[in-house]
Amino acid sequence: MNKLSICYILTFIVSILAITLIVSYTGKADSLENYHKVEIKEGDSLWSIADEFQKKTEISKQDFVKWVQEKNNIHSTLIKPGDLVVVPIEKTDLYHIEQIASE
Repeated sequence: MNKLSICYILTFIVSILAITLIVSYTGKADSLENYHKVEIKEGDSLWSIADEFQKKTEISKQDFVKWVQEKNNIHSTLIKPGDLVVVPIEKTDLYHIEQIASE
């Protein structure tokens, strides 16, 4: 093999490793452990929860409901009291909002 072929092979291997690291890093950044969980009460719906958190997030109510359905594997808008649902508000953001409100 000539030097040019070895350079192409090494470049390919380094590229594959870089892509693998990037994909694994972005997967951890989207961990649901970083998001606030809401316990569903009697009469709650995904839309009422979206209304409740509207001021704490910058996404539309429709996108909020879609995000909650996708991340929680909910296939309809029906939810049951007692269920825990992850919402698109990071725990740190919620903490800062509650801290400002209490001052």
